[in-house]
Amino acid sequence: MITFRIADASDSAAVSILLAALFEEVEGSPDAEEINEIFAEMEDDDSHSTLLALDDDGDIVGIVTLVECLSISAGGKYGVINELYVVPEYRSEGVGKMLVDEVKQLAENLGWKRIELTTPGDEFSKTIRFYEREGFYRIGPRYCYRT
Repeated sequence: MITFRIADASDSAAVSILLAALFEEVEGSPDAEEINEIFAEMEDDDSHSTLLALDDDGDIVGIVTLVECLSISAGGKYGVINELYVVPEYRSEGVGKMLVDEVKQLAENLGWKRIELTTPGDEFSKTIRFYEREGFYRIGPRYCYRT
């Protein structure tokens, strides 16, 4: 049975491993120290949450990082899924869907008007189809300026 909980500072090492695996799959691996530093910042910021999925043994098998935003165009508060990762052996077990369902419930509890996310690109068609099955739809391209 999969259970869920919000991550805390004691989860830093496990979070770092999971996020490094995610970044390795989609865009190259960032420095583990940088992941730990950013996770620590996220833990200190009330607008950020990290939700963990755990298996029967208590091992973390999935993660989703979230941030609460506020926008006039969104009609108020909304959430953004920044990262979502499920360890490969659990991907066919519905853990990703369960994580998204937990996020949807959290969104309802927090009064978010919507949930947004960015997909890694059209070459990740399986990922895009997953989100579309979960009720997400394309709202337009997203651009980035690196400083």
